[in-house]
Parts: sequence; C-alpha cells; structure tokens
Amino acid sequence: MITEKDMQYVLTIANYGNLTKAANALFLSQPALSIHLKQLETSIGTPLFERRGRRMILTYAGEEFVKSAREITMKCFELEDRMQDIGKNVAVKLNIGYMVRQIATLFPAVMTEFHRLYPQSVVYAIDGHLSTHEESLLSGELDMFFGYNSVSNSRLSYETIYEDRLIIVLPKKHPAAAHAEKKDTCIYPWLDLSHVAKERFILQHSNQSIRQLEEDALLYSDVLPELTYKISSIDAGIRLAEQGYGVAFTLNSYLSTLKLSPDSIILQVGDPTLKIPFSAVYRKDDEARKELQEWIRITRNIAFAFAHLKEYDFI
Repeated sequence: MITEKDMQYVLTIANYGNLTKAANALFLSQPALSIHLKQLETSIGTPLFERRGRRMILTYAGEEFVKSAREITMKCFELEDRMQDIGKNVAVKLNIGYMVRQIATLFPAVMTEFHRLYPQSVVYAIDGHLSTHEESLLSGELDMFFGYNSVSNSRLSYETIYEDRLIIVLPKKHPAAAHAEKKDTCIYPWLDLSHVAKERFILQHSNQSIRQLEEDALLYSDVLPELTYKISSIDAGIRLAEQGYGVAFTLNSYLSTLKLSPDSIILQVGDPTLKIPFSAVYRKDDEARKELQEWIRITRNIAFAFAHLKEYDFI
C-alpha cells in the first residue's frame, strides 16, 4: 500500500531532481532515502525515476505518480483546513464564483462589509468562466456565482444585481462619430456598427462571456467583420482602440476601472433596447439561506455605482 510517507518522499525527489538534496530536505541520509525509493518501486512493480548521473528524471509512471500524489496532498490540506474551521466554530463558509474582473472590483468591498455581519466567516472567491461556474454550482462545489447569464437553468435561481450596456470605444475624431444617434433607451450615443464595418474588430476569445454579446451586436447590425484581432484582456483592447487600431467592446460597468483618454469616445452598440442583466445565481434549494441573501444585498449596493456610470456627452 502506498503511504503518505511514500508520496512525500517521491514529491521531494521530483522537486529537487537530486537524491542527496531531497534527503537533506527530508532530514534523511541519502542511502536511507535511496533504499526507501527502491522498496517502493519494487512494491508497485515499475521504476518512478530514471537515474542520469546525479539527476533523477521522472519516468512516465513517475509523472503519473507525482500528479496523483499532488492531488491527494492538496485534498489532505483542504480536509485539514475544514476540520480546523469546524473546530473554530466558523459560522459561515461560502465558495462564490466570479469572473476575473469582478474579483478585483466587487469582491474585496463586499467581503469587508460581509465580515462585519459574519465575523467568523470564511469566503473563497473562485474565478472562472460562466459555463464552468454553472457546472460547479450544480455539483455543489460553489454556493453561488455572479455573471452575465443569457440562458436559464430550471434548477437555479437568478437575481439581477444591475443591468449593463454593451459599448465600444473609439478615438473622438473617428469619422463614425458623426453617425452616432441619441436614443431614449441608451445612456450613450448609439452607433449602428455598419458604419465601422470595414474596421478591425478587437474581440475577446470565445470562452469569455462578453464574446457572445459582441457577436450579437455584430449580428444586429448585419456586420461580418473582415478584420479581427483576438485578445483576452478587455483593458488592452480598449487601449488599442484608443490608438486607432480598431473597434473594441466593453461593458459600461467596466468603465469604473478604466481610465479613458480624454480623446476617446464612448458609444452604445447592438440592440439599443438591450439591457444586459448581471445576476447572482444560486440553487433553488438555497433560496432561504440568509447568508447568500446578505451577500447579494451588499453586492447590489456596492455594484450600483459601477452600473450607473454616465460619462459626459461626447457628441
């Protein structure tokens, strides 16, 4: 049977790549560690390392052993943390999913306020994509997540935190600015994307939530981009657009973390009546959980300012 000591020894040897250094780190003699490794390899019936002079190189079996040993070790750490939390009588423990930007803008402020209500709380912010978060929520790995959801699942509840708008950023002197229109349903001048159809479109990757919104806006204006540039960073895309490299999309709420150039213009695009719900999502069975509702209430109060930014009129 493979023991915790076996895994510890193999992980240490793999980390140092040298038997002597690993033995020193384990406070063992080099011969003792070598004997232990040999006994383990004999027990499992395959070598874990290839000896090349003083170097210890993992075999395929060794790589698989190390991969599994690391996963098991992390689970042990998590179990230890959980037991310590229970021993400390932690009142609330939550795993909440966010998109990366929301972790930076929302989570710290919400966590600070929530901690005043639940001083013994332990809350983990898990970053990722919406599809992954939904799977994790349904499996019980997450208690709740926040994101822009366009498709509802009958097993989940959705509470809108705020309604966002899709916008683009262009240099203020861009010729398309002359075609922008003021509409009652828009908080910025609205532009039909057909006026920039020949431009380069700076798009996010397909696994990012904003990408579907970008494609919907292009479809609304019947635009099939001839030139595109894929980028994962919305911020970098905006900087490229400000320099005239192309048309970059973002969401109105993201402007709270973007310092735009005074020579830039903000225009609303896509369906002018569209309001994009940013929602809290949790399992229907958890609707009565007070701590989730408190987290949502605090998030809504803090996020309100982000969603209602209104720059001065550019046109």
